[in-house]
Amino acid sequence: MEYVVANILMLASGIFWAYIIGNLVEAVGAMGTINREYLARMDKANEMVRGFATKDLPLELSGSTAAMKASTRVRRFITNQRDRASNKWLDSHSAPTLTDQYPTLEILSPELQRLCALHLLQPMIESVPYLSSRYLSPEEQADIALKSVSLEFSNGEHFTQHFGLGRGLMIFRTGLAYATRKNLSWKSFYWRKSCPDHPMDVNEILVEDDFMSERQLVYHFVGFTRVLFIPRSVVMEALENNESAW
Repeated sequence: MEYVVANILMLASGIFWAYIIGNLVEAVGAMGTINREYLARMDKANEMVRGFATKDLPLELSGSTAAMKASTRVRRFITNQRDRASNKWLDSHSAPTLTDQYPTLEILSPELQRLCALHLLQPMIESVPYLSSRYLSPEEQADIALKSVSLEFSNGEHFTQHFGLGRGLMIFRTGLAYATRKNLSWKSFYWRKSCPDHPMDVNEILVEDDFMSERQLVYHFVGFTRVLFIPRSVVMEALENNESAW
């Protein structure tokens, strides 16, 4: 009997240690992959920086409030990405959608895609009054979630609109920003500060592009910042079918 118990204990100990060692190897391997990708991206960044035709640009061209060179900002941005990275960072895009970030969504049924999209982003979408469940159905909120993208910004960066998606609504996930607006005729200036997990200036994107062209807000990012960006076209599409949300 003692011989049987001893063998069972040794077997259990072997399985336990194999499990621990396997998890340690997996964790080290994952970090090794991320670090290798980080070094590869940093090498490419250094190559790009060496190709700069000019090392310094005047403030009106650089558009940065950060008192640091562009080369330093590039390297710090990539390092900040690495420090917040998981395995999905290896396949990251400049403006990844939910399906870019979570490829599993692509193989799910439409119903499961909708459900998972709500689990991932519904609380943030709910924070926008006219996109809340008071006016939109779960299906409409899920559609917005799937059409939204994640954007990342470095310290001192300015942003008015996405080059491909245009104007949009930003909900801050990490980081901080403030917004300014200059009226060229009155030389006025004011600022607003962002709050985590809340949208900023939700009514701005409801105004037509032509009217906002000379009055648009400029967002200034303080530190590495990640936001959920809902394009104006997506918002307006949802509101067209829900007049009560206006």
